[in-house]
Amino acid sequence: MDKTQQVQRNTILAYGGLATPLAMIGYPIAIWLIPFYSEVVGIPLYIIANLLLIARFTDVITDPILGQLGDSTRTRIGRRKPWIILGVPLMMLAIYKLFIPGTEVSIAYFVVWMMLMYLGSTIINIPYGAWGAEISPDYHQRSRVVGGREGWTLIGLLISALIPLAIEVSGQGISFSDSIKRMLAAIFVFQDFSTSGKMSDILASMGLGIVILLPIFAAWALWKVPDPMPKVEKKIPLIEGLKYAAENPLLIRILLIIFLVIAGESFRNTLSLWFVRDVVGIETVGASYARYFIAGLIGIPFWLWLGKTLGKHKAFCITLVGTGTVSFLCFFLERGDFNEFHILFLLKGFCFGGLQFLPASMLADVVDLDSLKTGGRRAGTFFALNGMIAKVSAMIAVWAAAILVAFAGWEGKLGSENSESAMLALRVYYCLGCAAFFLPALFLTWFYPLTKEKHKELRDELESQSN
Repeated sequence: MDKTQQVQRNTILAYGGLATPLAMIGYPIAIWLIPFYSEVVGIPLYIIANLLLIARFTDVITDPILGQLGDSTRTRIGRRKPWIILGVPLMMLAIYKLFIPGTEVSIAYFVVWMMLMYLGSTIINIPYGAWGAEISPDYHQRSRVVGGREGWTLIGLLISALIPLAIEVSGQGISFSDSIKRMLAAIFVFQDFSTSGKMSDILASMGLGIVILLPIFAAWALWKVPDPMPKVEKKIPLIEGLKYAAENPLLIRILLIIFLVIAGESFRNTLSLWFVRDVVGIETVGASYARYFIAGLIGIPFWLWLGKTLGKHKAFCITLVGTGTVSFLCFFLERGDFNEFHILFLLKGFCFGGLQFLPASMLADVVDLDSLKTGGRRAGTFFALNGMIAKVSAMIAVWAAAILVAFAGWEGKLGSENSESAMLALRVYYCLGCAAFFLPALFLTWFYPLTKEKHKELRDELESQSN
């Protein structure tokens, strides 16, 4: 590839930076939000599961509409940037209300602010994902862009893990320097501490961090990253575009893979805090996740190299096998098996780096196949479909995980006594539940036909049409 076509590192950094606060939103929602509203606020677990299902259902309507609107937008600053400008303040307000609620929190309060938070997420994330696909048309350059974004994602996840860790190891009479020493000991020496941090303080601190960082990183991306307008101006109406999408077998395949993988991850993440704290017996949960995301960050260059060497889909298969194997081995952990858990969690974190960015890079390549067939440039619509599929997948998986453990009699509150059958159910669902999703995803990915050679032929044909 001509070096002049390479995406500058500063562009990748500025584009990827926005993923940091966006990731800081995803982590607490996946790990902390359900336990907080269940244990602290006092909403029964099965009610929270059903409320989340209702709140997230609106995305099925908003995602394809906003994807189509994004593809049709024409402004002097581009077609992706205006939507991000619109979504940032809405997201900031919703996060503040959701993460720092008042003393009186009703079910209606929870549902309304969850729906607004999801709407803000849609307004930002759909154009943001499409924007990354349009920065470069090259197969490997897209991996660099998406890999850079996921590197920032892991930084955001790491920050989100350090915030609860800082609160967990600090307490009355402990100096700032001692708190830092405790944090380092928890992360690198695997030392566990009796936590004094309140879950409400943890969630409030995360919320304030997001509210502060989101506008800063958004401004950096809006200022430094170009928002290229497509040369081809053909517009595809929404209904016609969805028909084309339904007739694209490769798109259906990658969306099904994404659905299965996100379902498996979301199912396990919903139960993660309880498994780490109540099954293995680790109190400084934040330290476990800090190490997890550090391992993921370290793993990204390896997965980039492996994707370039073997192809993205084969590299992704290896991440699925690694993740599934680690989850299975966790089933045999007993209370107090700290070292064994830490080793397995580090391996899972290393695989997480590839699990994050490889499917998004594969989806960006499928956009080119659609462009060749339809003559349009519909990255926004494709990433809207991706967003909708991902949200529906996560919605169903989170609901199912919460309902299943609640039905098994699980009491999520810290210090509560759970029956042996409830503990076994939590162990089975956390360790083995993802296999039901990952095995079919592995089959679909292994035989994925859009290799780097096929993509080069596709790009050459697409370029000849544009000239």
